[in-house]
Amino acid sequence: MTEPTQPTMYDLEIQRKLDAIALAEKLGNVSEAARLSGCSRETLYKNRRLLKEKGPLALKRTLNPDHHHKNRTPKEREETVIAFSLENPHLGQVQIAAQLRKKYGIEISQSTVRCIWLRHKLNTVALRVERAKSSLATA
Repeated sequence: MTEPTQPTMYDLEIQRKLDAIALAEKLGNVSEAARLSGCSRETLYKNRRLLKEKGPLALKRTLNPDHHHKNRTPKEREETVIAFSLENPHLGQVQIAAQLRKKYGIEISQSTVRCIWLRHKLNTVALRVERAKSSLATA
Protein backbone atom coordinates (compact mmCIF):
# COMPACT_ATOMS: atom_id res chain seq x y z
CA MET A 1 0.00 0.00 0.00
CA THR A 2 1.39 3.45 -0.91
CA GLU A 3 1.23 6.53 1.21
CA PRO A 4 -0.95 9.36 -0.06
CA THR A 5 1.15 12.29 -1.20
CA GLN A 6 0.60 15.99 -0.75
CA PRO A 7 -0.38 17.74 -3.97
CA THR A 8 2.31 20.11 -5.18
CA MET A 9 1.71 23.76 -5.98
CA TYR A 10 1.77 22.90 -9.68
CA ASP A 11 -0.86 20.18 -9.16
CA LEU A 12 -3.10 22.63 -7.34
CA GLU A 13 -2.60 25.26 -10.02
CA ILE A 14 -3.46 22.80 -12.80
CA GLN A 15 -6.53 21.64 -10.86
CA ARG A 16 -7.69 25.24 -10.38
CA LYS A 17 -7.42 25.83 -14.14
CA LEU A 18 -9.27 22.59 -14.89
CA ASP A 19 -12.00 23.57 -12.42
CA ALA A 20 -12.38 26.97 -14.11
CA ILE A 21 -12.68 25.31 -17.53
CA ALA A 22 -15.24 22.82 -16.16
CA LEU A 23 -17.22 25.67 -14.61
CA ALA A 24 -17.30 27.47 -17.98
CA GLU A 25 -18.59 24.29 -19.65
CA LYS A 26 -21.21 23.77 -16.92
CA LEU A 27 -22.48 27.35 -16.96
CA GLY A 28 -22.17 27.74 -20.71
CA ASN A 29 -20.93 31.26 -20.03
CA VAL A 30 -17.20 31.98 -20.12
CA SER A 31 -17.58 35.53 -18.77
CA GLU A 32 -19.42 34.35 -15.66
CA ALA A 33 -16.99 31.47 -15.11
CA ALA A 34 -14.03 33.84 -15.44
CA ARG A 35 -15.56 36.23 -12.91
CA LEU A 36 -16.31 33.44 -10.44
CA SER A 37 -12.88 31.80 -10.77
CA GLY A 38 -10.97 35.09 -10.62
CA CYS A 39 -9.27 35.05 -14.01
CA SER A 40 -9.80 36.74 -17.35
CA ARG A 41 -11.86 35.36 -20.22
CA GLU A 42 -8.71 35.38 -22.37
CA THR A 43 -6.98 33.17 -19.82
CA LEU A 44 -9.89 30.75 -19.81
CA TYR A 45 -9.92 30.56 -23.60
CA LYS A 46 -6.14 30.07 -23.68
CA ASN A 47 -6.26 27.32 -21.03
CA ARG A 48 -9.14 25.58 -22.80
CA ARG A 49 -7.21 25.64 -26.08
CA LEU A 50 -4.06 24.29 -24.38
CA LEU A 51 -6.08 21.52 -22.73
CA LYS A 52 -7.61 20.43 -26.04
CA GLU A 53 -4.35 20.60 -27.98
CA LYS A 54 -1.79 19.22 -25.50
CA GLY A 55 -3.61 17.83 -22.47
CA PRO A 56 -3.63 18.77 -18.80
CA LEU A 57 0.16 18.95 -18.40
CA ALA A 58 0.22 21.89 -20.83
CA LEU A 59 -1.54 23.91 -18.12
CA LYS A 60 1.55 23.68 -15.91
CA ARG A 61 3.25 27.04 -15.55
CA THR A 62 6.55 27.23 -17.37
CA LEU A 63 9.25 29.63 -16.31
CA ASN A 64 11.86 30.98 -18.68
CA PRO A 65 14.57 32.48 -16.46
CA ASP A 66 16.78 33.51 -19.39
CA HIS A 67 14.10 35.67 -20.96
CA HIS A 68 15.66 39.03 -21.87
CA HIS A 69 13.00 41.75 -22.24
CA LYS A 70 13.42 44.09 -25.19
CA ASN A 71 13.63 47.19 -22.97
CA ARG A 72 16.24 45.70 -20.67
CA THR A 73 19.88 46.80 -20.87
CA PRO A 74 21.71 44.78 -23.55
CA LYS A 75 23.70 41.81 -22.21
CA GLU A 76 27.02 43.18 -23.51
CA ARG A 77 26.50 46.44 -21.63
CA GLU A 78 25.48 44.56 -18.47
CA GLU A 79 28.66 42.48 -18.71
CA THR A 80 30.72 45.66 -19.07
CA VAL A 81 29.06 47.19 -16.00
CA ILE A 82 29.65 44.02 -13.99
CA ALA A 83 33.27 43.70 -15.09
CA PHE A 84 34.00 47.35 -14.31
CA SER A 85 32.19 47.06 -10.96
CA LEU A 86 34.29 44.05 -10.01
CA GLU A 87 37.50 45.87 -11.02
CA ASN A 88 36.42 48.80 -8.82
CA PRO A 89 34.19 47.27 -6.13
CA HIS A 90 34.57 50.26 -3.81
CA LEU A 91 32.87 52.68 -6.24
CA GLY A 92 29.17 53.45 -5.89
CA GLN A 93 26.56 53.52 -8.62
CA VAL A 94 27.04 57.23 -9.34
CA GLN A 95 30.81 56.85 -9.74
CA ILE A 96 30.43 53.70 -11.87
CA ALA A 97 28.01 55.46 -14.23
CA ALA A 98 30.33 58.48 -14.49
CA GLN A 99 33.46 56.36 -15.08
CA LEU A 100 31.77 54.24 -17.75
CA ARG A 101 30.67 57.42 -19.51
CA LYS A 102 34.17 58.92 -19.27
CA LYS A 103 36.28 55.84 -20.12
CA TYR A 104 34.06 53.88 -22.51
CA GLY A 105 31.54 56.45 -23.72
CA ILE A 106 28.72 54.31 -22.35
CA GLU A 107 25.67 56.37 -21.47
CA ILE A 108 24.08 54.62 -18.51
CA SER A 109 22.17 56.01 -15.56
CA GLN A 110 23.10 55.34 -11.97
CA SER A 111 19.74 53.67 -11.36
CA THR A 112 20.41 51.28 -14.26
CA VAL A 113 23.75 50.39 -12.66
CA ARG A 114 21.88 49.68 -9.43
CA CYS A 115 19.30 47.51 -11.23
CA ILE A 116 22.09 45.51 -12.86
CA TRP A 117 23.77 45.05 -9.49
CA LEU A 118 20.50 43.87 -7.93
CA ARG A 119 19.91 41.38 -10.75
CA HIS A 120 23.38 39.91 -10.29
CA LYS A 121 23.39 40.18 -6.47
CA LEU A 122 26.19 42.77 -6.39
CA ASN A 123 24.29 45.58 -4.67
CA THR A 124 26.69 46.09 -1.74
CA VAL A 125 30.39 46.81 -1.60
CA ALA A 126 30.92 43.64 0.43
CA LEU A 127 29.21 41.49 -2.23
CA ARG A 128 31.25 43.10 -5.03
CA VAL A 129 34.52 42.66 -3.10
CA GLU A 130 33.67 39.03 -2.36
CA ARG A 131 32.79 38.31 -6.01
CA ALA A 132 35.94 40.10 -7.20
CA LYS A 133 38.09 37.98 -4.87
CA SER A 134 36.39 34.76 -5.96
CA SER A 135 36.81 35.64 -9.65
CA LEU A 136 40.52 36.35 -9.08
CA ALA A 137 40.92 33.02 -7.28
CA THR A 138 39.39 31.08 -10.16
CA ALA A 139 41.37 32.97 -12.84
